[in-house]
Formats: sequence, C-alpha cells, structure tokens
Amino acid sequence: MATIAFDQVEPDMQLPSITRHVDQRVITRNATASLDYNPIHVDPVWAKKVNLLGKGTTIAHGMCTFSFMTSVITDWCYSNGGFISRMESKFIVPVRPGDIITCKGVVTEKHPRRSTKSFVVVELTAENQNNEIVAVAKATVTLPSA
Repeated sequence: MATIAFDQVEPDMQLPSITRHVDQRVITRNATASLDYNPIHVDPVWAKKVNLLGKGTTIAHGMCTFSFMTSVITDWCYSNGGFISRMESKFIVPVRPGDIITCKGVVTEKHPRRSTKSFVVVELTAENQNNEIVAVAKATVTLPSA
C-alpha cells in the first residue's frame, strides 16, 4: 500500500471505494457485536409480520453502514498514521439483506497546520445496487506530513 501524506492529497481526490454484500448473517453478527438485538434487525419472521416500510425484511443497523463508510478511510490511511478525528453521518434508506453496498469517498477540503495536525475533510457516500444513496457522512481526517 502506498504511503498517504498530507502533502500528496488534494481536493477532489477520490479514495478507493469498498463494496460489501449484506445478508442476514452480517446483520446478526453486527447485532452480536453491538448488543442490539432489536427484532427488526435479527428476527426475519417478526420483520415480515410487521412489514416495516412495506418491504417485510429485517434491516441492518445504521452503525453497520457507518462502519462500511469508515472502512473507506481506514483502508486508505490508517496504516500510515492517519486517523479520523470526527465523523458525522446521516442514514437515508434502510439497508436490507441482499443489498450490495458500495462506499466512496472524496477529499473536499484541505487544512494545513504548522504542527503535525494538518487535516482533510472527506465526504462519503454509501449506495446500494439500485444506485440509491443509503447513507452519507463527513469525516475530518488527520494525516501525517511527508
């Protein structure tokens, strides 16, 4: 993996995207990790009966989608000493079993500092196989100097 330094990053730079396939196993494993066993996430029979939003399926935790978006940044810069100092997200469309989620990031701002705390702002999107945006996020990412 190439070294990512603040001096090498420019606005409009596209980060490598990631794609994740979501099935009930992924959702259930996330429930176990988060201790959130709400039946809308883990009980397909209950979800079918309740028929939330007319789809009749379980839905993934928002934080599962959040983790996918976070992976775009961590895969890009964490091995070189970069880190997320702030991240805000908005979940727009529920993620369901069978969805294929693609997460993308683009550098939108660059903030040089005299210290080693120079940072960039990355805007992230997560979209499903139908090209629907399911979530968006904005992250402040501190990067090492060259």
